[in-house]
Amino acid sequence: MMLLVSEQQTEQQSEESGIERRRGLRIAQQRPVKVLEPSIGRYYGGQTQDVSTTGLRLELPASALVRPGKTLNIHVGLGATGGALANRRQMIPCRVVWIDRSQPGKLSAGIEFLATTSAHLDAA
Repeated sequence: MMLLVSEQQTEQQSEESGIERRRGLRIAQQRPVKVLEPSIGRYYGGQTQDVSTTGLRLELPASALVRPGKTLNIHVGLGATGGALANRRQMIPCRVVWIDRSQPGKLSAGIEFLATTSAHLDAA
């Protein structure tokens, strides 16, 4: 029971201080991504900064029309060239958790895989 209380305090402190909140293993990895904003049908190119089993941290152009809570579809490429072209069926549904526009010309975004995607990944 004491562990649960300390976990809740840690989560609250991390929200206030901006410290990383993911509990899973994160791997720093730069891979090309293709992001589809389905409500307007617009694609953006970007790059992963790190990956985990629950989500990604992405770098996107500053012009990307993303905001927290928005649902996106993402395809992560295999290497520096991006590999084969992605179609909509190969894209993973995700939700934007946070964005940071403090760097000129680009933005960073925290992306969370939707529950149905996580369940498929766990089953594989």
